[in-house]
Amino acid sequence: MKKTWTLRRQLNILLALIVIFQSVALLLALWVSQVFSMLDAEAVRLLSNTTKTRMETFNSSVGQTIANMADETEQLSSELTLLSQEQERSPERLYLDDDSYHEAAMLASETLVSILKENRVTGAFFVLNGSNSNKEDPSAHSAVYIRNPTPDSGRMSNYLLEIGPIAVSKHYTMATSIRWDLEMRSDEYNGAFDFYEKPIWASSQFKNAEMERYGYWSTPRDLLNDSQQVVSYTLPILDENGNGYGVVGIEIDMPYFSQQYLPDSDLLYPNSFYVIAGLEDKVLNLDWFIPGGVLAETYLKSGEQLKLKPLKNEGTFEIMLNELGPMVCSIRELKVYSDNSPFADQNWSLACFVPSEVLRENSITVQEKLIYSILLTTLLAFTAVFVLVYFFTRKISRLSKYVRELSPYDEIYFKPTGMLEVDDLTSAVQLLNQRLKNVSKTTSKILELSLLPIGGYEVLDSNNQVIFTDFLYWLLHVDPGSQISQADWSKYYQKLTQQPVEDQENIYAYYDDYTKKQLWLRILEAKSPNGVVGVIQDVTEDIEEKRRLTNELDYDALTGLFSNTALKRETSRIIKEKPDEIGAMIFIDLDNLKYINDNFGHDVGDRLIIRASEIFRYFEQYNGIVSRISGDEFAIYLHNCGNQEEVRKILKNLYNYGKQFCLTTSDGSDNQIRFSAGVAWYPQDATDVMDLLKLSDFAMYEAKHKEKGRLFEFNREYYQKMSYLLENREAINRLLDEQLIRFAFQPIIDLKSGEILGYEFLMRPLLDNFKNPAEILAVAAAQSKSAQLERMLIVMAFETIEAHAQEFGACKIFINSIPSQVLSNEANEKITSRYSHHFKNVVIEMTEEDGRSPESLLKKVAHIKNSGMQIALDDFGSGYSNEIRILSLLPDIIKIDMEMIQGIHCNVDKQNLVANLVDFCRKKGVKVIAEGIEDAMDLATVIVMGVDYAQGFYLGQPEFEISAINPELQQEILNAHKKA
Repeated sequence: MKKTWTLRRQLNILLALIVIFQSVALLLALWVSQVFSMLDAEAVRLLSNTTKTRMETFNSSVGQTIANMADETEQLSSELTLLSQEQERSPERLYLDDDSYHEAAMLASETLVSILKENRVTGAFFVLNGSNSNKEDPSAHSAVYIRNPTPDSGRMSNYLLEIGPIAVSKHYTMATSIRWDLEMRSDEYNGAFDFYEKPIWASSQFKNAEMERYGYWSTPRDLLNDSQQVVSYTLPILDENGNGYGVVGIEIDMPYFSQQYLPDSDLLYPNSFYVIAGLEDKVLNLDWFIPGGVLAETYLKSGEQLKLKPLKNEGTFEIMLNELGPMVCSIRELKVYSDNSPFADQNWSLACFVPSEVLRENSITVQEKLIYSILLTTLLAFTAVFVLVYFFTRKISRLSKYVRELSPYDEIYFKPTGMLEVDDLTSAVQLLNQRLKNVSKTTSKILELSLLPIGGYEVLDSNNQVIFTDFLYWLLHVDPGSQISQADWSKYYQKLTQQPVEDQENIYAYYDDYTKKQLWLRILEAKSPNGVVGVIQDVTEDIEEKRRLTNELDYDALTGLFSNTALKRETSRIIKEKPDEIGAMIFIDLDNLKYINDNFGHDVGDRLIIRASEIFRYFEQYNGIVSRISGDEFAIYLHNCGNQEEVRKILKNLYNYGKQFCLTTSDGSDNQIRFSAGVAWYPQDATDVMDLLKLSDFAMYEAKHKEKGRLFEFNREYYQKMSYLLENREAINRLLDEQLIRFAFQPIIDLKSGEILGYEFLMRPLLDNFKNPAEILAVAAAQSKSAQLERMLIVMAFETIEAHAQEFGACKIFINSIPSQVLSNEANEKITSRYSHHFKNVVIEMTEEDGRSPESLLKKVAHIKNSGMQIALDDFGSGYSNEIRILSLLPDIIKIDMEMIQGIHCNVDKQNLVANLVDFCRKKGVKVIAEGIEDAMDLATVIVMGVDYAQGFYLGQPEFEISAINPELQQEILNAHKKA
């Protein structure tokens, strides 16, 4: 007999040779396939793709900007042509006449503001062919130049007027630059006025071409001599004959250009950077360039000529930068001009620089890791070979054959092999077999004792009898221990599985004829080497619990009507089944639930909801889906009930039907159940269920606010006008909860001394949902939030006064108040305890309201005066104002509405009205403020007429910082007062 270790040694040697051969073959394959060179090439390809992607992004963004500019320029050209026709002068002479130039400048400023809003640029400008203020100077050009230092903020408050008439600044409430001027001079640009001359020249050379063909990109330059390098793009302003007489352009300053078009975020490698420059004959010309970050600004020098060495990949080069060493550069030509542009030969190229060692860092790292991995794998393979061979012997195949032929029911007996290891293994297998039998018996016993509704079966290919556990005998009502043939089992199995449950995998409905009960069974089967094994579990309790929970989700617990979820599901199903039929979504809101809850308690309120649900079940006779949405809101969907007129008859009968339902309260009175409703039609108004609910809700909202207790059909025109009231319901809650407003301060000037009398606090929302304070007031009123808004505004105003008390000093503070809202005693006491020391400087403004003077308003006025604060009647003359109004409220100050003030210097009727009012107020000791002063002539007129104070953009715009009066304006007021 051979020694037991011989096979082991042979296997060890053979497998060790295989491992060595495999390792050598892998190293040789890596060397032959040039994997590491391919990794370097892949890195270069990734660099090239990054540059290409950035180039495509740049071209797309620039192309969109050019298209927007062309549209805006053509529109402005058309408007200026119409203006010139109205003024009966040629467009190129518009600057000669002051009025014509003023209108042209305002038209241009409107275009420039539109360009700034729609494009991410830092400035926009409009330049004419001559100067309005220096008509004889050929180098002077009238212009409008607006800058936006923060293009991404989207706020006009950041705009600056660099060049242009002051009227532009006033019209857009736009600050002027400290370098503000009226015109641009071509001699100031040292021959670099090409941003104006080149587009004009192009338009003269290529008549009637598309506008984009004339566009010209200037290289970086200091356009306004303010040490700020910008890139500009200009298009010519053309008259009706195609002759250019001005340009419209944009500027992008260098930091924003780098941020927008050359961001570091998509660079794959450290110490890499972008740059835009000209490329000629494989030489990167840095006479001009646009750096893409600090590295480019630091290591590239203006005027350098960088010679490039081509690599294999198209568009990639090698170059040596002194400070950074060897670099790999990927270059792509940018599409800043169309192919037919006269400036198409002016090359702009995008270059991406990466240090060579950084680019190839990955390939070196991968090379090292691969070699270490191969060595480690080889070592582990040797170890595995010696360990695995240890467990094999020449008797293994014979033992495998014996085991393979065994039946699960056979006794296992292994003959001794003469090898200690194998004999130990066979003894262990025999012991394991005995233990498995014991475990099987124990498991069966545990299942019996646990009373779990689960059982198993086995169908053997070699045995006609099917093996059962006890549960299956009970389930099939068969005597325990009975022999079940495969034929009988086939019949049982067919009966058990003949009713599969939809959407429930492996679940079957089974009616037990013996117990007369409905059961649900989970049946699982699996193939075994000798047949089939399966498990049957009774899941009746789980299924019934799941159905109970589903029923609770689908039905409202209080009314038994469909839930909101069920309504949406069933409505979608009906529409899908019959999409061509007419449908109506009815949204209903109870009108008197709050009254019932407040006066009789929520239990009676629940009874009201239940009684109302009985009314709305009226629709069930028409197969309507009746649901309770939430609280006192219900929704019903009708489908396939005829045309709209027939459905309207059904809806009309609802109110008659509902009159027979009343709610008897604890005081013995019968309360009619009142409700308002809105209807949206399918498919006329909407086809989506959510949209139908939204639109019918809006129609109900219209009914609630116009005529309660009625049904309104959805009106799209009214919806488009008023939808913001609904859409901003959550926004007003957020505004109030988070106090998302701040105050701008507009000065009020004493017309005798020229000093600042005080400041009006003007509310400004911090949410984009609201365009102006009027929308906040409207939505708050619609949602019954006016009282909460009034309380927030008053408290925040006093908090602001407290925070800036030193800056305000003795100035008056004018706070706007909602006339119809009276603060609670608790709120008034809280404000008094904290801020009463400011009351002497506070003026509460209230607008007029349709001439009524309810008791609450008089109570409010009395409280304000008793507290030591003053009353101002705001917007006097805009509503129902008269002297009786002044006498009824006894204000300390009235503010004349701007409609009566603006243009008063040339309107005798306005002068008479204001004069009478000033005379009346002087006799009553009431001070007068003129609102809306926007020019010097109106200011002089109201001073002559004896008006006490004035307010308006001419005197000071609303600012978020507290501003002082302009000394020149103060002197102007004093001079006018002396003349008066």
